[in-house]
Parts: sequence; C-alpha cells; structure tokens
Amino acid sequence: MLKKTLKIIGIVLLGLFGIILLMGLIPVAVPDLPSAPDPVADYDEAVQRFETAVAAEDGILMSPKSASVLMTHGEKTDKVYVLVHGWTNSPFQWVDFGQLLYDMGYNVLIMRIPHHGLASRDVGELRHGTPEVMRDYADDVVDIAVGLGDEVDVVGLSVGGSIASWIAQNRSDVTRVMSIAPMYGIGSLPRFVDYFLLNFASRAPNFNPTSPSEPQREHVYRGQSSKGVANAMLFGKTLLAQAETEKKDAAHVIVVTNDNDTTVNNQLTDDLTAMWHATGSEPVTYVFPKEDGYPHNIIDRTSNPNADIVYAKLLELLGEAPPSE
Repeated sequence: MLKKTLKIIGIVLLGLFGIILLMGLIPVAVPDLPSAPDPVADYDEAVQRFETAVAAEDGILMSPKSASVLMTHGEKTDKVYVLVHGWTNSPFQWVDFGQLLYDMGYNVLIMRIPHHGLASRDVGELRHGTPEVMRDYADDVVDIAVGLGDEVDVVGLSVGGSIASWIAQNRSDVTRVMSIAPMYGIGSLPRFVDYFLLNFASRAPNFNPTSPSEPQREHVYRGQSSKGVANAMLFGKTLLAQAETEKKDAAHVIVVTNDNDTTVNNQLTDDLTAMWHATGSEPVTYVFPKEDGYPHNIIDRTSNPNADIVYAKLLELLGEAPPSE
C-alpha cells in the first residue's frame, strides 16, 4: 500500500514538473506595439487632457503623493520634461528632481502609470499593467507634452526607463530621452533563466512576494507582482525586437546604468544600446560605479539619501545647469 501511494505521489510530482517545464520553455507571444500618436493641438488642450486624467484619479489613490503632477508656468515653454516613475512607485518619486527643472523655467509632466498608487495598496494590481497599457501610457504622455513645450525631453527610471526607451524608439516628436536603469530583465540572471521566468510567470497565477524589511511608504507598493514583473519583461522584449530591425526615432538618447544595481539586467541594456549603435545612432552612456553603493532606485530620497549627487550628474548629462548651492 505504501509503495502504491509513493508511486502515485511520484507520478503527480513528475506531472507537475513537466507542466512547469512546458510553461517555462514554450515562448510567450511577443506583442507588436506600434505607436498611435494623437498629439494635442496646443497648450490649453494639453492642460485639459491632464486635468481629465487627474479627475479620474479622484478617490482611488493610496495617497496624494501617488497623483499625477503637472508643474506649469501657465504657458508653453521652450522645453518640457516628461518624468516617468518606476514599477511599484508613483509620481512623487520624481517631484524633487522635477522641481529643479521647473525652477529652470521648464514645464514638467509626471503622469501616474496605470494601476500604480491605488488605495488597495495591493501590488497585485500590477498584473493588469500589460505591455499594451505601457505602450498606451507612453503615447499619452508624449501626446500631452507636445502642447507643453516646443521641445519634448523624456526621463524614466526602471520600467519607466523602459517606457522612455520605447518612446525613443517610436516617437519622432521627442528630442531627447534619458533611460535610467531600465528594466528589460531581472538582475544578472543567465539569459536562459530570464527567458524561463518570463514564460512561466506570464502563464502562472499571480503571486506577490514581499520582504518584511521593506519600509511602508505612503506612495509605493510593497513587494512585487509576479505577473507585473512578467509584463515589464515582455514589454522590454518587444522593444528589443523593434530595435533589432528599426531605427529609433528620437534625436538624442542617454542611457544610464548603475554597476551596484542587482535589480535589473544591465547586459540587456547594453544589448539595446548596441542595437541603436548598429542602426546608425550614437547614444550617450554613463555608468554609476559600483563603489558609489547606490540602490536601484537612485532617484527617490526615501531610497537614496545621496539623491542630490545623482540629480547633479543627471542634469549635467542632460546639458542643464547644475542645481544652485
């Protein structure tokens, strides 16, 4: 009887292992994510679209810090900066840096990525943040920004950096893009493991791993969503596929990586940069050295107490004056 029971258990376990292998080895379909521009006609329409987006956020956010932000001088400026926050974070991540740009005379747009900063505080909301959602968000922020500045510049961190890179690849009405620690894959995992996890997490039920040591912040989800991470990885895979065959549209690109970063895969970032080089582009690159000890989230002061040093370097790379003493 014991042998029979053990045999049944063995067969079940072997079957489960086979299912897991199939889920991880069969590639998920990489979506085609072409841009569908719908730019505003003028400054007033840009403000109207922003206000419509903000009205939809009323009553659904975990904190006022999660809300979309527009820093405007009341008219179209020579330049507008679009700042794109990271996965699990919210627009507050960029407010301090955005204020520096605003004080230089620019309009600044920081839109909340859909499914972020919601009152549920459930990081599992990010399972709904599909590559199509990220593509639509990218188009929307640029469509609004063209009415806020004669020149549109975009800066993004992490998945926000991936979104910025997609904008560089697909929107010719953007002049400059800075992609900081973009998320195309996880840490320094071997490519096969990255591939397996993308396929498996895309198909498996969502789960939300958390770390008890992660602080509770009023504008950030705690932990991660497995399907949310898979969505971000798939979006990155789509971008890499585009860059392999198509020339990017933005005039200037700056790629910033962090050698101390164990969250994202810098090798995949280097691969995309090499593809851009191969199609005739000349991206500017900068690496924060490992000895600086900066975390993945180098922007938010709640994560990086040395954010001001980072801000000064980013402004230098963007060709802007350093912040006043």
